Formats: sequence, C-alpha cells, structure tokens
Amino acid sequence: MAKAKSKSESTSPQKPAATIRQGNLKCVIWRNEGENGSWYVADLVRTFKTESGFQDSTKVPADDLLRVAFLAQQAFGQLQTLKAQDRRSDSEDHDASPQP
Repeated sequence: MAKAKSKSESTSPQKPAATIRQGNLKCVIWRNEGENGSWYVADLVRTFKTESGFQDSTKVPADDLLRVAFLAQQAFGQLQTLKAQDRRSDSEDHDASPQP
C-alpha cells in the first residue's frame, strides 16, 4: 500500500503512528500528510509460521473474527486519540503564528 510522504520523510522509511497487537493479529496505523492536512489508514495483519519462517497475511480465519473486532475497536480508540493530538498541535501552531 502506497504511503504519502512529506519531503522530510522521502529519504527515511515512514514509521507507524501506532501498532496494536492481539496475539498473532496486529493493526498498524499510518499517518499521512497532504495539502488538506493529515489522515490515517490502518493495516490489519495476521502473522503465522511456515517452514520457511514467519509470514504476514491479510486473510483471517473465521474463528478469529471476534478478536479482529476487538482489535478494530482498540484501533478506533487509538485513532481518536491521534486525531485529538493533531487538533491540539494544529491549534497550538495557529496560536503561535504571528497575527497581522
């Protein structure tokens, strides 16, 4: 999945805004920047072991759907926290900018 990068991030890999784990499931939250501000996307991944090592998949067995729902609920809460931090940061930047 392509991630939008700012000029300062173009030479270094982007780090997730948050990672939430539930056993072998994880939700990675990415923060992206654009002309209209920031937005977030989330990747849901299941890790499993094969003979050649660990692999990631976006497919989840039906028996794990309740865990996926719990993970999604946690991710939603984390996203609300991240968005609130963005709003506070934006208002602090606006308050610190010189007034004409």
